[in-house]
Amino acid sequence: MPNKKSRSAPLGLVFLGVILTSAAVFFIYTTWIQLHGKPSYVNKPISEHEELKFDYVFKTQADGILGIDISHYQGKINWEEIELTIKDRPIEFFIFRATMGDDQDELFEEYWKALDTVNIRRGAYHYYRPNQNSSLQAENFIKNVSLKPGDFRPILDIERHSTIQSKDRLREGIQNWLNLVEAHFGVKPIIYTGDTYNLEVLSGHGFEDYPLWVANYNPIREPKSDLWIIWQFTEKGRVKGIKEPIDLNVLRGGPKTLESLLIY
Repeated sequence: MPNKKSRSAPLGLVFLGVILTSAAVFFIYTTWIQLHGKPSYVNKPISEHEELKFDYVFKTQADGILGIDISHYQGKINWEEIELTIKDRPIEFFIFRATMGDDQDELFEEYWKALDTVNIRRGAYHYYRPNQNSSLQAENFIKNVSLKPGDFRPILDIERHSTIQSKDRLREGIQNWLNLVEAHFGVKPIIYTGDTYNLEVLSGHGFEDYPLWVANYNPIREPKSDLWIIWQFTEKGRVKGIKEPIDLNVLRGGPKTLESLLIY
């Protein structure tokens, strides 16, 4: 059995380690705050976090326009009860998932038709599966989506890496999908992707001419990507009439920018 002296040594080292770790964390945190400023929602209870983040985003994006995007994961929507405002901000556009790979979203048609008689902008996106043929994916989207003046341009959601091809080959497939869809609809599609994914895979490889919609849920002033037009800032939004959490997006640039993303 060890004596008290031999037991106290490792405890002392553990205590010293805790102190050093805490000091390092505090240094990193204070340095980040000095560089970026303290977001208004840092250190708030989880129940308040998303609400405060919403306020923070719209405070820093003074001309921001609110929109949501949904897929069949949100389930059946009660269109008679749905509220088109969140915290006094009107929801001015809905984006629906239409297709993914060579499949179709089972609720897309229902969602799409529900807005036929509602004065709100709508759009459709394709979830790109990087291990599947890009031409067949483009054909799937074209076959299942009919856009008319006033709808959003077609949207490509690319956020996964391929497990069977290089990044260069992946980029070729993405470009092929964009070319085929542009040829059909007559407008350049919008690209949706993660902020980091954009910087690591797309940026600098000829995709800068496409309107950029990025996702970044971190406590930041704005996304890292310079050319973004829409920012998906949380996946935990709530609105009456939809049971499941929804993605919330802010479009910067005001009405003129919104109009530039529509088909005419």
